[in-house]
Amino acid sequence: MSLTQQETKITTPKHCPASESHLLPSDSFDTHVHVFDPRLGSYATGRAYTPDDAPLESLLAFNKSISVTGKLGKIVLVQPSPYKTDCTVLMRCLQGLQREGHNAYGIAVINVDTVSDHMLRGMHKLGVRGIRLNFQADGKEFDVLSTVIQLQKAAQRICHLPGWMIQLFVPSWTWDIFHGCIRTLPVPVIADHLGGILGPSKLPPQLRDVPLSQPGFHSLLSLAKQSRVFIKISGLYRVSALNESHFDDARPIIQALAREVPCQLIWGSDWPHTGDGSNRLNRDINVKEPFQPIDNEAILRNVKNWLTDEAWQKMLKDNPGRIFH
Repeated sequence: MSLTQQETKITTPKHCPASESHLLPSDSFDTHVHVFDPRLGSYATGRAYTPDDAPLESLLAFNKSISVTGKLGKIVLVQPSPYKTDCTVLMRCLQGLQREGHNAYGIAVINVDTVSDHMLRGMHKLGVRGIRLNFQADGKEFDVLSTVIQLQKAAQRICHLPGWMIQLFVPSWTWDIFHGCIRTLPVPVIADHLGGILGPSKLPPQLRDVPLSQPGFHSLLSLAKQSRVFIKISGLYRVSALNESHFDDARPIIQALAREVPCQLIWGSDWPHTGDGSNRLNRDINVKEPFQPIDNEAILRNVKNWLTDEAWQKMLKDNPGRIFH
């Protein structure tokens, strides 16, 4: 049965009055969210983990809860690793959102050797604007040469599609290695989760006082200055260990990026906050992995306090509006 015949019925949560603590202005983008719903599609064999349930209706309720208007903003659904290259759930959710008149986009995961042009055009029609390469989900050793090959092959496969990008989730130090390759790619790159740049709480002692000197930072910044990379301010709990202060040691990194490349920053909540790939080795795949308890409003307050009003506006609305349309 086709996806059209199995389109998802979206349940829109009832509107609740917004409180003063809800920080996202009208028409803001959340450029990194996931849906995990085994009712819509099965997880892949050989996946790194089995997540708890996070259906579309819960995502919609979450997005409204962090909006100053209490209304649904613009969202980008990112294909999560437990589904691997089966984008059935992603496509059904985008179909339903499109049918309801919501502004939604997608980042898919594909097999570049087997995906057809027809499939890519269908994805584009539903709002997909790029593909994701995730090398951090399973906790396995990172293979630089293989990643470069995959990056180049993926870019060639999608470069004919208007507005498509590659979203890359890699360790911070790899930007030094990828710098030359990314400069010549025919498509831009989105650096997931602060590009993997770590806060002092996760750095070795010799770098804690100089986090901007960590490997990869200046190469990432250079690529952003050349408009080759957009940096996603998201997943701060992945780059910082300071949960009680809502990961505030990311402040010098985010402020440096906002000062140097304000037009290359976008924001994502990373809802529903999956775990860390380094903790997944030898885990029972049949046991659902719980999501992390993250105070999203506290993180937003932190980030807003660290940025100028102009940088905040660019990160939430102007910059993502240039690349997701």
